[in-house]
Amino acid sequence: MSETTPADIYKILKQAVKDHIDKCKITIQPNQKGEGLLGQVLFVSLEDQTSKQVLELVVKQAFASQTIRETTPIKELFQNEIYFYANVWPRLDKFQERIQAQYQFRKVAKFIASSSDDKSEKIVLENLKFQGFQMHDKKVPLSKEQFQLMMWEYGKFHALSFAYKALYPEGYADLTKGVMDVYSNFNSTEGFRMWLKHPHEICMEILQGEVDEVVMEKYRPYLKNYVELFQNSLDCRTKYTVITHGDCWSNNMMFKYDEQRRVMDIRFIDFQMSKVGSPCCDLSYCLYSGASKEVLQDFHHYLQVYHDSLSRTLRAFGCDPDRLYPFQELKNDWKKYCKLGMLMGLSVWKLKYTDQSQIRDLTDIAEEKDNAGQSPKSDPEYDKEAFKKVSRDLILHMYENDFL
Repeated sequence: MSETTPADIYKILKQAVKDHIDKCKITIQPNQKGEGLLGQVLFVSLEDQTSKQVLELVVKQAFASQTIRETTPIKELFQNEIYFYANVWPRLDKFQERIQAQYQFRKVAKFIASSSDDKSEKIVLENLKFQGFQMHDKKVPLSKEQFQLMMWEYGKFHALSFAYKALYPEGYADLTKGVMDVYSNFNSTEGFRMWLKHPHEICMEILQGEVDEVVMEKYRPYLKNYVELFQNSLDCRTKYTVITHGDCWSNNMMFKYDEQRRVMDIRFIDFQMSKVGSPCCDLSYCLYSGASKEVLQDFHHYLQVYHDSLSRTLRAFGCDPDRLYPFQELKNDWKKYCKLGMLMGLSVWKLKYTDQSQIRDLTDIAEEKDNAGQSPKSDPEYDKEAFKKVSRDLILHMYENDFL
């Protein structure tokens, strides 16, 4: 073992590469501040000293601080993601082998190893950066081409749940028993509720005079009812449910581009918040946390792209999309469950526009609580004009389409 490699990291790497670990030179690089809000991310290179082959990995590890673990469902987050990679995805991936490759969903990073040890939960995945995938600049709205690709791939991903549930209902019921609802755990914590509420307080202040008063009156109840609105989307009283990605903002996707910077491919990462819920929770969160005004104006098109992809994949399984999830039911569900996307979207946009030096992860918050008894109330520096524009566009979109 390298003298500079922590024992717990060495242990999980040994699990990842079996007996070859002693032949490897281990290089570890931590992530930048703010990239791992719910845990630490390490980029690990394992160079075989004999063959000189290099294995590039990402190690996600849970925060061990007792303060964090008492106030945030860190353990459940990692258990849920481990269950997805070790149980849910292998089952769905095996299930889709029966259909042609063109209809399959292959946009998940390769899972290498995991550890569920208390206070030392870890997940090891392939490092997609070495396959040419990149993170999108979070301060820049995603392009029409990116949304076209995202909606198409979400259609294939959700189709796996619909088809598996239709063809093997008992197997699907057994599989989903292990999928947690970590969102509800978060929604019961004061810190998360304040994170949801604060953008609405800002919007009520900065949009006065910028948006017609009738719109603001329609939006005003979000300040009081945001917890109930969020929970109603989580509870999802519809028969059209799937295993969702759960945390669908742009930092949880990676893109590959050609030489002209045209988007070619995508990978979805971070399934910690995966749950059984409406497809519209994924789709609205994805759209409302990253779309420009132009994309919002054309959102019916992206719903159609999603449903076309879903239908195409379901037919490949021999299933009838008009029975399993009619387009009209998708539109009906959107009106009910897109509020989750709107609530998360405003909070995410606020985070995106916060200065990198001002971002506080859970270790900062825990330290502040330990030292002062409570978190500070001062607001981190962020781009107020940029946030005003995206929040105005989103609220007007919700009002004009009768989604508020």
